[in-house]
Amino acid sequence: MTAPAVADTNWLEPPELYLALSEECKIDRPIYQGDVFQDVTLPKLPKRSLTEPDDHLQTVQQSVMVVPHPCQCYYGDKLRPFLTVAPVKLVESYENFGDDRAGAKDKFALPDLPVQQVDGSWVEQSCVADFGRLISVPSNWLKPPKRVCCLTHRGLGLLAKRVLGFQLRDRTTTLYSAMAYVQAEWNESFLMQAWVRKYESLRGFTQWLRSPQLIKAIDAERAVVPADYRDGALDALLEAITGEAVD
Repeated sequence: MTAPAVADTNWLEPPELYLALSEECKIDRPIYQGDVFQDVTLPKLPKRSLTEPDDHLQTVQQSVMVVPHPCQCYYGDKLRPFLTVAPVKLVESYENFGDDRAGAKDKFALPDLPVQQVDGSWVEQSCVADFGRLISVPSNWLKPPKRVCCLTHRGLGLLAKRVLGFQLRDRTTTLYSAMAYVQAEWNESFLMQAWVRKYESLRGFTQWLRSPQLIKAIDAERAVVPADYRDGALDALLEAITGEAVD
């Protein structure tokens, strides 16, 4: 039997996990699954219920990770009003992940995540996204200048694998199969970014993606629907948006 192109694993080191960190995160890249944002306002839930008229929730500024699949993040060209996020917190070690890193199913490891200090400097710290404390926040609370990481394709695959392991106790999904599952959306994120760079917003992107277009690099005579070619013709679709050949 042919071995998968990507070996299965429960752990990725930073070079394989992160597409971009801190200042390298592009402002024009769409908000996307796996992105981590700093300084997001979250409610600080008390241990007892609030029953008195003058009771009120306190809030805290915290880092969060966007958890939903991209189709659940966007409705057409617009972000949905609310996005589900996982609070991100510091940890001393990853010992509870176990030797094979399959443990701590309610956590997603973010090793060497850059955390900006009050003085503006950046410090790499061991962090986890906590799936056990998911909460939905207004999407406009996630400010692109406050984004501190974007995940790679492998990173998204590992996130999908761990979400399934936590929510469904799934033990069959491999990193390779999870990456294949998110391939089209992963490519689409670069199309979205190219569209924003050219047109300064996502307006019109979904209609272009879902409507027949004459894309000469794919078919010089017959119109095709770009969405059908996200998996295997990313360069041709990028060229159709930017007007420039893409390597």
